[in-house]
Amino acid sequence: MALRQLTDRVWVETEHLGSNNGIVSGGDGRLALVDAPHRPTDAIAWAATVAGLGTPEFLVNTDHHPDHTIGNRWLPGTVVAHRLTRSRLVDAAPTRAYLRDLFAVIDPAAVALVDDYEVRLADVTFDERMELFVGDRRLELHHAPGHTANTILVHVPDEGVLFTGDDVCNLGLPAFLDATVERFFDAIEQARALDFEHLVPGHGDPGGRELLDRHRDLGREIVGRVADARDRGDTREDCSDRIRFEDLIHAGVGGDPGYPDDLVEHFQRRSIEQIFDDLETDPSLRDR
Repeated sequence: MALRQLTDRVWVETEHLGSNNGIVSGGDGRLALVDAPHRPTDAIAWAATVAGLGTPEFLVNTDHHPDHTIGNRWLPGTVVAHRLTRSRLVDAAPTRAYLRDLFAVIDPAAVALVDDYEVRLADVTFDERMELFVGDRRLELHHAPGHTANTILVHVPDEGVLFTGDDVCNLGLPAFLDATVERFFDAIEQARALDFEHLVPGHGDPGGRELLDRHRDLGREIVGRVADARDRGDTREDCSDRIRFEDLIHAGVGGDPGYPDDLVEHFQRRSIEQIFDDLETDPSLRDR
């Protein structure tokens, strides 16, 4: 683990495979957690770490993807998420077969837990904006569709901290499976409009406002590569066959294995296809 204290009341763990995991203290022993570990063994260990700091009142999921929500099963607190995050998990929860195959690669010790696994859904949902209060700290939750249609930003104004989920990453680009090019850039600008000093990305080390430009530039680079190939006459299939971006998000950390190669390849192909489709609809997106 690499638990890092950003401010007097905010901590973040960046070395779990999957999303960064945050803690906000209310100053009275109560906590709000942001996202859950992907690996069950990390989630169980994380619950013990969190207990050393207080009692979780809320667990906020920034989107529905497994690397943000699987660990809900082993963490306390009322789960809070966007309405679509809950519905996506109701409609398309990871199957036990999927989890068994995935854990066999990324968390072998957790395979024995699969049969007892149940998706833990949000108890509280919202559409556009919500405020949560934990002790004397306020969390502003903003719907910011970008990485997914249901991604949210978690702003802690009194601490000058913004959790962006995968709308902004500091470990390369996330997959575009549930994104569009337009929403990708819109979400960055939505984050930019908020007042903060510390940015906690969905993946990678925390930083400041410079992470917004860094993430935008990565998006512009891959969109530009697909646009150039399309302008040369390459087909959608040509692009998905040939164009790749560095994927550090699904790679292993701390010597542990990352995602299976076939799943990473699926993420790459679908991402390039989505970008190509968006450019077919609106070629001007290359200039975002």
